Amino acid sequence: MSDTRYVRRRRRPATATSRSLGLLAALTVLSACQSPRYRYDRGRLARGVESRDLDALLEDSQQPPSRFGASVQVAEYTFSDERDHYEIGRNDVLNIFVMNHPEMSSQRINLGEISGTRVQKDGNVYLPVVGAVAAAGLDVVSFQNRLQQAVGRFVHDPQVSVDVLQYESQKYFVLGQVARPGAFPVDGDTTLLEALGLAGGPLETADLEAAHVIRNGQLLPISLGDLLVRGDVSRNTFMRDRDTVFLPDNVDQKVFVLGEVQQPRVVPIVRSRLTLAEALAQAGGPTAAMARSELAVIRGGFSKPVVYTLDLERAMLFDDQIRLRNGDRIIVAPTGLATSSRYMSMIMPFLQGAQAAGVAASGTTQFVNTIVE
Repeated sequence: MSDTRYVRRRRRPATATSRSLGLLAALTVLSACQSPRYRYDRGRLARGVESRDLDALLEDSQQPPSRFGASVQVAEYTFSDERDHYEIGRNDVLNIFVMNHPEMSSQRINLGEISGTRVQKDGNVYLPVVGAVAAAGLDVVSFQNRLQQAVGRFVHDPQVSVDVLQYESQKYFVLGQVARPGAFPVDGDTTLLEALGLAGGPLETADLEAAHVIRNGQLLPISLGDLLVRGDVSRNTFMRDRDTVFLPDNVDQKVFVLGEVQQPRVVPIVRSRLTLAEALAQAGGPTAAMARSELAVIRGGFSKPVVYTLDLERAMLFDDQIRLRNGDRIIVAPTGLATSSRYMSMIMPFLQGAQAAGVAASGTTQFVNTIVE
């Protein structure tokens, strides 16, 4: 008998009165809350998931996306302190001239042709009469002063000049989607713009927003999109030894816009740049239902994803500063405590490797519907 009553209660259709009472109760609970905006319980997220806010997303948008792994750190760098500077190194070829003393100068093969004096592996140059003079690690002016002192032991008031004939000791590299990738000599006053020009310039397939400049194992905070497209030369750094400029390709760059939008879809990144508003617009914008202003941007690999939770209206105030990256998953969800479980049901599948990999691989509306329904 008790079982029959239980079945009857479970199957009894809801009347209009009961639905109204339920809605009223829900509104009463929501009105009692200090803030209607739902903030997910961070403790319920998958292990290894990092949570951030709008301020962190804005800060991250100023940095070029890293494709070199977590071991590469963004360097703290003051570009205003830069100056053209070159230190002589091993294998550099110098033109040394001591006035009225050709025996102490670099050899001339023919009139106007200079063979030069090479800096040896031990860092010294060797001159007749004078002998060994340390050169490696000094700039040209410092070495010239040292050389003048060395020659002064044999010549009264010597007149000495030094310049670099061949830059052989230091190289920088421009790789990826440029016309002529390769290694180039560092001469102290070649800038990043000039380096790209020497490499033939970026190809149409270059992803300028994701390009990198690596120095001493650290990522410099430089955007080639700002430098080449938007004309911001404030970070046009001088190239240094072992600097690496890498321009990846822009093939198959996309983000996923899911949840409470008109048309959940995969949005391509065109011309290496896509903002949050542009991505939402291509998905038809949020649905017409009320209070759909909670937004999650899930970024990074599925092993250690980062979740940014945003208020949509506030985020739109900074839209031109929010740059999406390849593989970002944008989920628009209802706000309010009453919808918290549904919000979590949208986010959690993207924090679990198997289902997330399925979306990334297929990008199909059918799979999306199984998540948002």
